[in-house]
Amino acid sequence: MGFPGSVRFFLKSVADFIYPPVCYGCDTEVEEGLVCEGCRLALFTHELAVCPRCGRPCTRTAETCGQCRTPFHLSRVRALGLYVPPFDNLVQAFKYSGKTKVGELLGQALAALVRQDEVLSAVDAVCPVPLHPSRLRERGFNQSLLLAAAISMGTRIPLAECLTRTKNTATQTRKMNSEARLRNVAGAFRLRPDVPVDGRRVLLVDDVMTTGATLDQASQALLKGGAASVLGVVVAAAHAGVGT
Repeated sequence: MGFPGSVRFFLKSVADFIYPPVCYGCDTEVEEGLVCEGCRLALFTHELAVCPRCGRPCTRTAETCGQCRTPFHLSRVRALGLYVPPFDNLVQAFKYSGKTKVGELLGQALAALVRQDEVLSAVDAVCPVPLHPSRLRERGFNQSLLLAAAISMGTRIPLAECLTRTKNTATQTRKMNSEARLRNVAGAFRLRPDVPVDGRRVLLVDDVMTTGATLDQASQALLKGGAASVLGVVVAAAHAGVGT
């Protein structure tokens, strides 16, 4: 039998007094909700530009992303911000602490970014970067799928799980250079035969882009399967031409 409403309110008040709710983005106390007003503003107003040479995320003050020499098969990738507070904290709360409500908020912010980008908003399908089945069992959810679903809902672009992950790769955060990251994910993705992509413009969705190796390998599988073009969107970019 559950507690009456007045008792639940009292218990919540006591818990909030002892453990006041904090913003998942910056750890400041908040009266309610998941993030403070400052972090919410950052989510829905900040965005990285696009490198004019290769299409990777790039800060607006940088001439290029600094990674143009590395081959890249996506024509355009957008990011909400750099992998620094509040974006890194929000991704970690979502991905590693299972705060799926934070993921919904991130997905809403990505949907807003897609809607205002005339190139991204013209795609035919939204495709999450898949997890390997063993990693999915371990985590309990695919963070990229939850982000992609929120984007689809917020833009009315169809959600299409076009890919499977055939290689249980080590987490990319443990790989220190672009060559190691590329070797780690080489051949990791396969096109699903029951989800045709012929002639379609596909938007790949992931949480974080570091060197872009994961997105690049996933995009190659889509392009080999007949996709007309592949674009991308992520919450945060770890490298985006800072200082270049």
